[in-house]
Parts: sequence; C-alpha cells; structure tokens
Amino acid sequence: MQNYRKAGLVGAIIALVIGAGVISASLNSCAALNTLAGLSKIQFKLNNVQSVQLAGIDITNKHTMSDFGVMDGVNLVAAFSSGKFPLTFTLNVAAKNPNAATGATALNAFQVTDFPWRLLMNGQQTISGNIGAPVGVPGGGTTTMIPLSVSLDLKQFFTNQGYDQVVNMALGLTSNGGTSQLQLKAQPTISTPIGPFKYPSELTIVNTQFSN
Repeated sequence: MQNYRKAGLVGAIIALVIGAGVISASLNSCAALNTLAGLSKIQFKLNNVQSVQLAGIDITNKHTMSDFGVMDGVNLVAAFSSGKFPLTFTLNVAAKNPNAATGATALNAFQVTDFPWRLLMNGQQTISGNIGAPVGVPGGGTTTMIPLSVSLDLKQFFTNQGYDQVVNMALGLTSNGGTSQLQLKAQPTISTPIGPFKYPSELTIVNTQFSN
C-alpha cells in the first residue's frame, strides 16, 4: 500500500513538472506570436534614385533634353539606333521598423535576408532581382536604406516608344527623387531570433506611402 502511495506521489510530481513545461511552452509560444505580430509592422517605401546612366552617359544632373551637350546627344541617338538603350541606376528602398528598439519587444536584431523583387516602370513590368546581402532593420522607427542595382534595356521593354519618349522617361528618374513612375513588387523574408518570417504575399511598394 505504501508503494502505491509513493508511486502516486511520483506520478503527481511528474504531472506537475509536465504541466509547468506545457504552461512555459505556451507562454513562449505567445511571446513568439507577439514577436511575429510586431515583425509584420516592418514597412517599405521607394525613397529615391541615384547614379542614373543612360547608354553610359551620366544623366543624374540632367532633367530635360536641352541639358545634353552636342556629343552626348549624338551618342544617345547612335545608341538608340543600335537597337539597345541601356539604363542603369540605384533604387533606394526605405525599410522602417516602428517597433520599440529596447525591452521585451525589441526587434533590432532582425534582418531582411531575402528580397525578391520585380520592377514596374510606367506600369510596364521590366526586370527582377534580389538583394546581395542581408540588411539589418533596427527598431525604434529608424529608416534603413536597401539599395537595389537596376540595369535594363529600355528598347527591350518599350519597343513602341520613340527616341524622345524613351529619353524623357529616363530623365524622369532624375527629378523629385525619381520614383514617381516606379513600382516595386517584393516578397521579403525577415530573419528573427525565433526563425525566418516570409511575408505571405507580394507587397506593392511605391513612393507615396509605406507598405507592410
């Protein structure tokens, strides 16, 4: 009879330990869910365009056709007539994490580890790409820039556009931040202390508001 009582006592202790473990796991799960809920608040926005080159000519400080010198104009016409009209620039995407930078809800250890994107220019889908290395996004509302290197052939994607139209499209990138004619479709993956979090669908990232 005494052995039964000992066995019952041991069983009760084991059950208590298991119960405490279940409660702890539940609390940890709740904390994880709260962390993921905070992660969903990371926001993205097109910030500006830099280092714009058209057919190898730096047009960063040019805004109209009249800004081109004679030789630049000759070279641009020759490039357009060749059937290829390469445009390169850096598109800076702003990433903002409005969560607290300190305390139990700190998100300052998070990184954007994967950022597959598709670029639309004047509504026309062009090229796609990804980031070359993880980018940290600290908490506290600090804005971090994610630079994307863009290189596309305007003649390939705008076959029905004439010379003046295509050049003016490129010049549009050098005025007022240069992002008004751009849209980015992206599906980020964020590294967190409890594992990676992939956005469930593509974001449409524009220059007028943050997307999350």
